[in-house]
Amino acid sequence: MFIETPRFPESIGAGSQFGPGYSTSIARNAGGFEVNNQNWSMPLYQGNVIQGVRTQAELDDLLSFFHGVAGMHNGFRFKNFNDYTAAAGQGVLVALDSTHWQLYKKYTFAALQTLRKISKPVDGTVLFDGGGTYTLDSTTGIVTRSAGADPTDWTGEFDFPVRFDIDQMLPQWISFELYDWTSIAIIELRL
Repeated sequence: MFIETPRFPESIGAGSQFGPGYSTSIARNAGGFEVNNQNWSMPLYQGNVIQGVRTQAELDDLLSFFHGVAGMHNGFRFKNFNDYTAAAGQGVLVALDSTHWQLYKKYTFAALQTLRKISKPVDGTVLFDGGGTYTLDSTTGIVTRSAGADPTDWTGEFDFPVRFDIDQMLPQWISFELYDWTSIAIIELRL
């Protein structure tokens, strides 16, 4: 199950680690040459929210949120402060049929370019170019044209669909507002 609201506490997310990872298999022969295989077509984002907990109030929020989503059981929205907007030229729309498009974000460096599906846009932040009338499903990232021209691009904010990658949270109290954990891992969900 996926819980759309509330999203993961922003005050904790702001201090967290979260980023992309790929899966590559590498085989090396007797001569030292290697062959590699990209196992996933897109990166899977993973992270650790432990660094975001700095106060007793944030620990209380984290524990309450963890209980609310039942550990690894339910997915939720996470604002990745390293990557949460699509600026002009980054918001791409991929046609699903003649009246529906999926949001994507374009990552470009020189001649290198990657598109990443955006399935959790943030309500009230997304704007479209194209001159038509559009509706956006913020639970899927699908745009529907109701009238006028096709949308050409978009700008706005988005969340990552994630879940906890742990079922036990074991904080160790050190002193006032100082705790120790090994990890509070989160992992992106493919939706």
